[in-house]
Amino acid sequence: MKPIRYGVIGAGVISTYMARAFTEGRDSVAVALAEVNLEAAQKLAPVLGVTRLVTDYRELLADPEIDAVYLAVPPFLHRPMTLDALRAGKHVCCEKPFMLTQAEVREVIALQQTVPHLRVNCASSRYLCAGTAVRARAMVAAGELGQLYHVSYQQVTGAPKPGTQLPPWRNDPAKNGGGISFDWGPYDLDWMNFVLGDLFRPRVVFGTMGNYFPLTPERVPPCLNVDGHYSAQIICDSGLTIQWERRAAEHGPTRHTIELRGTQGGLDTYFMPMPEKPGLQHHAHVGTADLKTTVLPDTPPDWNDSMVHPIRELSRAILEHRAPSSSPADNLRIHGILDALILSARTQQAVRIAD
Repeated sequence: MKPIRYGVIGAGVISTYMARAFTEGRDSVAVALAEVNLEAAQKLAPVLGVTRLVTDYRELLADPEIDAVYLAVPPFLHRPMTLDALRAGKHVCCEKPFMLTQAEVREVIALQQTVPHLRVNCASSRYLCAGTAVRARAMVAAGELGQLYHVSYQQVTGAPKPGTQLPPWRNDPAKNGGGISFDWGPYDLDWMNFVLGDLFRPRVVFGTMGNYFPLTPERVPPCLNVDGHYSAQIICDSGLTIQWERRAAEHGPTRHTIELRGTQGGLDTYFMPMPEKPGLQHHAHVGTADLKTTVLPDTPPDWNDSMVHPIRELSRAILEHRAPSSSPADNLRIHGILDALILSARTQQAVRIAD
């Protein structure tokens, strides 16, 4: 089969990380790049293997030689560019967060229903390719853990280096949606949506949020006007309770832990590369024996494969005529939680998520 031909829109850092997806000789190839910053475009073009550069992304959308677009632009541009791409007959791989609100996701879904042959996915699906995630999903679906009643998802990341610079839009919720909640939160929720499957039907969210703060006069996070920590309890239709927490740039060590607990067994894992930890541990009591912990052999996350997985996945979905992982329907749930988290933190009340 011929590879899917992509137009890349945006020449930031993330596009450089994703370049391998278009040059590794699999199902995807980049044929053009759109970027308003000509210097950035000229730097990225040889990495992508493209020679055609344009400043207006609409030129790519009008090109019949382009099958799909990869949107590597700030979040406030995701909605208009995704809608424009669908109207132009292009498949879309959109960087995370997919949109800024659940209402924007509904707009995308409504338009995609008029062009159902077009596929759309979000790059928050990066870590779904790990063998650990695939095994955990299969075990949950097969009922190997019994009735799943509790999930704990805690991620703590370190402080940025002093002097770290980020683009201004990252410090503006109107353009970014939020801070760590919109930068990392979509990864968390996409992983849970994938692994938990039909059990991931969030109904009530109660959460708190707080902004980044200086750790010392010398160590000040580059963004102080957006959230740097949050904690939420999510109650699903099945009664499953999820404790979801992220913190960054605090006086404490990095920590990444995911716990799934059911009536017949439990799993401990993580969603991003952590070679110092076992990838997937299964816990169970059998008969009168003490708790047995088994390290399962499945492949843990790998940085290189994880980064390019969204493009690989969209291309395969197009070629196989199927829905990709992290579809707009999946993101409807994800953004329902993000909307509810923000509202709950502001009102100090539990928020019910509508269907």
